Amino acid sequence: MRGIVLWKNSRDILLRYSLLSMIIFIATGCDKPQMTSEEFREINISQEPRQIQLSSKESTILRIAGDSEFSLQPIAEYKIAAVVVGRKSYHDGLRADVAPLDLALVWGKLADPMSDKYISYGQHDRWYFYEFEAGNPFKSSYVITHSSNNHIIPADENILRAVKTIKTKEKVLLEGFLVNVKGRHKGEHFWWNSSLRRADTGDGSCELFYVRKVRIGTRVYE
Repeated sequence: MRGIVLWKNSRDILLRYSLLSMIIFIATGCDKPQMTSEEFREINISQEPRQIQLSSKESTILRIAGDSEFSLQPIAEYKIAAVVVGRKSYHDGLRADVAPLDLALVWGKLADPMSDKYISYGQHDRWYFYEFEAGNPFKSSYVITHSSNNHIIPADENILRAVKTIKTKEKVLLEGFLVNVKGRHKGEHFWWNSSLRRADTGDGSCELFYVRKVRIGTRVYE
């Protein structure tokens, strides 16, 4: 009789373990982005970002997120191939509702791994910064014009999941729009505008980037 009870308990444990494993698999699988295609050509991180100005008649994108409701006004088509040198997620406040992730990107000579021994990058409170080491061959003006901090606004849930998988030192290709944002957060009005220049610095110099397509290595997400 005891043997039967033990066998039944073992079967119950096995069944519960199987169900738990299935739940974990489904839960973690739901967090993974769905790859839409693959691209095997090398990502050209030596080229400048492509920016095409839009007319003021371009349609506005309406969004509701968290405690915020806001509109995105596309002001330029934007495409950038770069190496990620920093990434930081945000979870609280109106800006996190708009752009939950910042990516610090470099291209051109700064994307060469050899540059890492001369320059280090960091991010804090929506800002990014860099520091030079002794013997650095780069002028500050070159670093300014070949690096950027991007406030990422995912176009949909799949893009959000994709950008969350991005790691530092990965090559990425991002496509979408630079946008200006205006809206309300807990009843108060706010605005947030994108930079349209790579040579600016300080407050307002970051790109507010509505991303519609992501390529990480060979994997493409739309």
